[in-house]
Amino acid sequence: MLSVSKVSLIASISLAAILAYLQSTVIPSASLLIWCSLMVAASLLRAALVCFPQPSRLNRGFARIRLKRFRLGVMVAGAVWGSSGFLLFPADHPQHVMFLIFVLAGMTAGGVISFSADLISAVTFSALLSLPIATRLFVAGDSLSVTMGVAVMLYLGFMIMSMRRINRNVYENITLRIEAAGREEKVRDSEERYRLLLSHLPVGIFHYDTDLVITYCNDRCAAMLRNSVNCIVGLDMTLVKDQASLPSLRRALQGEMAYYEGHYQATYSEAEAWIYMTCAPVRDGSGKIVGGISIVQDVTEHKVAEDRINNLAFYDPLTNLPNRRLLLDRLQQALATSARSGMEGALLFIDLDNFKALNDTLGHDMGDLLLQQVAQRLGSCVREGDSVARLGGDEFVVMLEDLGQYDLEAAAQTEAVGEKILAILGEPYQLAINEYRCTPSIGVTLFNGHRSAKEELLKQADIAMYQAKKAGRNTVRFFDPQMQDAVNARVLLESELRKALEKQQFRLHYQIQVDGSHRPLGAEALIRWIHPERGLVSPDEFIRVAEETDLILPIGQWVMDTACAQLKTWQQDTLTRNLALAVNVSAKQFHQNDFVARVQATVERHAIAPVLLKLELTESILLEKIEDTIRTMHALKEIGVQFSLDDFGTGYSSLQYLKQLPLDQIKIDRSFVRDIASDSGDREIVGTIIAMAQNLDLDVIAEGVETEEQRQFLLANGCVNFQGYLFGKPVPVREFEAMLAPK
Repeated sequence: MLSVSKVSLIASISLAAILAYLQSTVIPSASLLIWCSLMVAASLLRAALVCFPQPSRLNRGFARIRLKRFRLGVMVAGAVWGSSGFLLFPADHPQHVMFLIFVLAGMTAGGVISFSADLISAVTFSALLSLPIATRLFVAGDSLSVTMGVAVMLYLGFMIMSMRRINRNVYENITLRIEAAGREEKVRDSEERYRLLLSHLPVGIFHYDTDLVITYCNDRCAAMLRNSVNCIVGLDMTLVKDQASLPSLRRALQGEMAYYEGHYQATYSEAEAWIYMTCAPVRDGSGKIVGGISIVQDVTEHKVAEDRINNLAFYDPLTNLPNRRLLLDRLQQALATSARSGMEGALLFIDLDNFKALNDTLGHDMGDLLLQQVAQRLGSCVREGDSVARLGGDEFVVMLEDLGQYDLEAAAQTEAVGEKILAILGEPYQLAINEYRCTPSIGVTLFNGHRSAKEELLKQADIAMYQAKKAGRNTVRFFDPQMQDAVNARVLLESELRKALEKQQFRLHYQIQVDGSHRPLGAEALIRWIHPERGLVSPDEFIRVAEETDLILPIGQWVMDTACAQLKTWQQDTLTRNLALAVNVSAKQFHQNDFVARVQATVERHAIAPVLLKLELTESILLEKIEDTIRTMHALKEIGVQFSLDDFGTGYSSLQYLKQLPLDQIKIDRSFVRDIASDSGDREIVGTIIAMAQNLDLDVIAEGVETEEQRQFLLANGCVNFQGYLFGKPVPVREFEAMLAPK
């Protein structure tokens, strides 16, 4: 009201001046002077009340006093303006009377507008202003004056009714403005508190929109990233270096609560830390997701403490190797894995010989230094997936996994690791200024699945370790005596195989291959070992060991050389010059990088017709590196070498690949031929193999043919090439050539 009153005061003074000027020609000077004096006094009073200094925040009592004073000023002003109805009323000049009524009506309307916020002020002002002029009109007595008086009263009544409605609206507007101002102030206060809260929280907080662009970042988050808030706001999270947390941010945009815990590396600084992040969606008033909010905690110290506690609980503090507790846990997992896969594993229990003497002579510090160096050396002896642990004192355990599906194979690999440990731990140690030598005793036990409990396995390995000490120390012993014997026999066999190569103890025997008319087509070269003490040793006893130790490579090359030399000899005789010679090739030999070059060099060195050399490949060769296999076979095919697929039907050859291989022949395995006369299933298989070979335009030869009944069945089904005892056993070359001589 006070703000509006300033304008109304100026308007009132202006109208008063205009009214006085116009009425001065028809009103006595004395009346005009009195009215003007009253108007000046009333205007000064109102000006004093309006312009009186007002404190920034009013209390309720002071506001009431100001309101009373305001009403007083309004009443005085209304009374002065009302007095003009008598003092400035020119009865003999109707036009001036009309002007006076017009001015008073305008002032009444102005009062309604200016003072409607206070109904008492507005009504009082209007009544004091209108009633005198209405009374003066009624006193005049003529009909026109009375009518005008009635009109003034009706106008006053209309103004009062309007004032009530306007007052109500103004009051409501003022109330709403006050409430809005209060709410706005509360919002500002709330926002300020929220800003202060976010700025001083001990966790990082950032907001992001649906495009994963950061729209807000608090100071803690910027500090964690070693960057400024201005640099982080506007950052596109899809372009950051470490994107491990992005799936959690996206899940929040899908309406889910999401979490991320892990290592994070900043993009634009060297900051990195372990963080725990909680992501939540942000929605607008309609519930639509408009972004997300993330709370980030730096848990690096917690992670370091957790790792330290974990390290103390599961690792040996001296060597940093797993302790007994962690070893047993890993052993339990290894047993479960072994049960599923069927693969063998092994435990090696290692005890240092005469370790107590070292502590007694050089002191425990030197003993600890030795244990640390032993731990480092053991780590270099095993594969990445194996485990090395320290049980305490000078006792260590090595756990090996995935050692194959056969006991002997696993034992051989374990024996090799044990020998490697013996050699490496047996090398000199430098303990400060002292050079020291130490040997270990190693006990071994194998495991497969859950046949034995984990504690029982450790006990077995421990027992085997004491057996190693009884055997003179610095050695390896297996818990199972039979296994130890088998390992010893295998080691001996490997050693003797090497001697056999050096002393040329191997021989080739030849088994004839014939056609349907018993005409010789060629032979298969089969290796035999003529042992100086054990006599003839079957390939079944040594080929597997040769393959596992890579001795198969020099043995295979010897077979190739000997076979080609024999072909060269046969080419000198009309009886044997057209015989083909089949040579078995192992997978390791075939997959050598220079295998093609070796075969070509051997063929050229002996100057034989390559078409007479037939390489027999097993289906196992086709199960790995199939593309390389096809390339190798095509390269040899260009030389002229032939190929026969041995033991067909016992493996898993893919017909798709079979069509791509440059094969010349398929050999039906003896296991299908043996019961062909009595087993309908074998007959079906053999018939299918023959039909398939014919469709692929391949020759078929059946091995293991021992009876005429077998030969007749094969012949009737389209197989015209045979090999087996029915035609001849594998024999030395002289006996083989004697078989070919005309009788």
